[in-house]
Amino acid sequence: MTEIVVSAWYGGGRTRATMVRPPGPGDRERWRRDLETIRASGLDAFRCWADWAGGEPARGAYDFRTLDLLLDLAEELGLGVYAQVYLDSAPDWVGRDYPDGRYVSAGDAAIDSQGSPGYCYDHPGVRERAGLFLAELAGRLSGRGAFRGWDLWSEPHIVQWSYFDFLPEPALFCYCPHTTTRFQSWLRQRYPDVNALNAAWYRGFASFEEVRPPRFTTLMTSASSLDWQQFLMDKLAEDLRWRHEIVRRVDDHVTSSHSAVPCLLTLPTSSHGSPDDWRMPASVDVYGTSLYPKHVGAAETADPAFRSALLACARSASGDAPYWLGELQGGHGYVGTFAVPVTGEDVRAYAWQCIAHGAKGLHFYAWYPMTTGIESGGFGLANLDGSPNDRTHAVGEAARLVREHQDLLGSAHPVPAEAAICWDVHANALWAAMREGWHYVPSRSYVGAYRALYQARVPADYVHADQIEAGLPERHRVLYLPFALALTQDAAKQMADFAGRGGILAAEARAGWTDETGQCGTAIPGLGLDKLFGARERDCERVKENEPVPMYVTGEHPLLPYLRPGEVINGALFRQRLEADDGTDILAVFEDGSPAIVARRHGDGWAVLAGSLVSLALHRLGDGGARRFLAGLARASGARPPVEIRPDIAAVEPRLLLADNGDQILVALNHGREQADASFSLTWPETHAEVTDLISGESVQLSGNGGQLTIRQALPPGGVFLARVSRCR
Repeated sequence: MTEIVVSAWYGGGRTRATMVRPPGPGDRERWRRDLETIRASGLDAFRCWADWAGGEPARGAYDFRTLDLLLDLAEELGLGVYAQVYLDSAPDWVGRDYPDGRYVSAGDAAIDSQGSPGYCYDHPGVRERAGLFLAELAGRLSGRGAFRGWDLWSEPHIVQWSYFDFLPEPALFCYCPHTTTRFQSWLRQRYPDVNALNAAWYRGFASFEEVRPPRFTTLMTSASSLDWQQFLMDKLAEDLRWRHEIVRRVDDHVTSSHSAVPCLLTLPTSSHGSPDDWRMPASVDVYGTSLYPKHVGAAETADPAFRSALLACARSASGDAPYWLGELQGGHGYVGTFAVPVTGEDVRAYAWQCIAHGAKGLHFYAWYPMTTGIESGGFGLANLDGSPNDRTHAVGEAARLVREHQDLLGSAHPVPAEAAICWDVHANALWAAMREGWHYVPSRSYVGAYRALYQARVPADYVHADQIEAGLPERHRVLYLPFALALTQDAAKQMADFAGRGGILAAEARAGWTDETGQCGTAIPGLGLDKLFGARERDCERVKENEPVPMYVTGEHPLLPYLRPGEVINGALFRQRLEADDGTDILAVFEDGSPAIVARRHGDGWAVLAGSLVSLALHRLGDGGARRFLAGLARASGARPPVEIRPDIAAVEPRLLLADNGDQILVALNHGREQADASFSLTWPETHAEVTDLISGESVQLSGNGGQLTIRQALPPGGVFLARVSRCR
């Protein structure tokens, strides 16, 4: 059984992350009062900071007074402590000792750290000193009774927490000699010899030592840029593993890390180098993400369907391992002079939606609002003076309920999904290599495909493009490729096998345009996929981003259960006119009558190709035809909702968890502003069952027939319903 952790970030008084201040006169009493308030709210754990700058202010002189006092107080009060390590907040003496350890941009700007972003870990001296600090910290924490675990890297990027307004964006790093050497070593592993590298890059290097990281895009080839992006993602995973291994030598507490946002929303070049979330979990015990639904400027994340997609990504990337919300928004979203209020109802919904999606850690950021910087006044569970409010009460209630039902909830996991959506890292890298610096088109395509399934109540996994090469699990009935410009030959073969054994493969415009090296084949889609889909690109034009691309349904078809002849399915961005083979079904046409969506039988399944970005149109334009098209493919595949709702109230999100003891847990969230009176029907393997409301502890009335149970429940606006379904005792 995996424990569910609920905590709040607290660093000692009103200290703003990550600026660790040593305790002064009276701080023991003040901090103790804060921690007593945290405990009284219902929380039994907190996260604190351990930064390199404050922890080693002079070379070899360590200062952990703040950490020691917090641990002393936690032990007195029975609270657990998680330590968040900030090596990126580096002491200034590192720059003096290693002036060549600064990060270097693609334009040769050497970055002087201003508290962040620290210094390049590829420099042997910087790496050694950072490792010594981390080992010293691990030795200090290992034997403490209150210590529960680590977060070794908050929101990993190659360079983080800085805004280089004087540099062109995207600002890429690091081009120092030490990272260059590391890149050369990476290339030696990727290519059998320098001649193979020369053939791939169209260069004439005499040795790997001559290679320099690419700094710009050329007209002829994307190969060097694609390799550089893959290297940066590997580097992040390796550097996280380096931190884990240092700690593990002296301490066996759980290690974790978390992305700034799920990689669903990023390109490898985003925010000075972003991770691939599928590569990171193997480096630590627990990986996860930050989630700020009402962060200023991120209005989309206030949408429950959008949040659900992000949680599905975080869960999917971690595979069978647990995942945590390393940072979960606790208070108002303040950035500069802009603000978005957050209520107790909001944080209650965040907590239970995350748990319903399988999260095993909720670390609310933070107890106190931020006191300095561009986030001043924001993100606090408590008020500015540390007093509780409706948010602290809501989080405390959730924490108490989790503890009360820890054995049940800790062992529970979401119903295995029958639908899968490909997150294509190769397409994302190609998009960036083609000077498309904004991640919106790929990310909102991935989200749009998920939105169709969310609205149809069908759970979905995200699968990494590389995972497809190994073959999809038997449970998956439908695979969506909403943005798959670049694929591997092995992945293409597995997609054909997937359709052959009865699955529905659905791809959107320009799928398989190139292979993973950026090489275009003899047809689009390439890699032999034109034969699988029974069609190929005749021509393609790019359309303005907000302009719908209408496609007209030609007739009734088993793949279109929710659409009728003449109805419109809107696409976006591309109008890819197709040339269909004999025997290929034409499901929809463009205005000029040319094929727009085609389908072809392959073995026991289907391969479907759309000549526009349907998923993007659903997200961007809210297109009903696109939603019915995508949801219809899931239905045609046999994928079914684990929970049926009557009436189908759009604002209500039902989730079903399966516990190790055979119990089922229904989590229903009313995201709307009106009361929802609904009936929830789910499959139960036995004739009889008993249902308990976990919040009130009362029995719940139910009806059943032939293995189906129906629970009727009224949900107030913002309400949460938790029902345990178990065998009659």
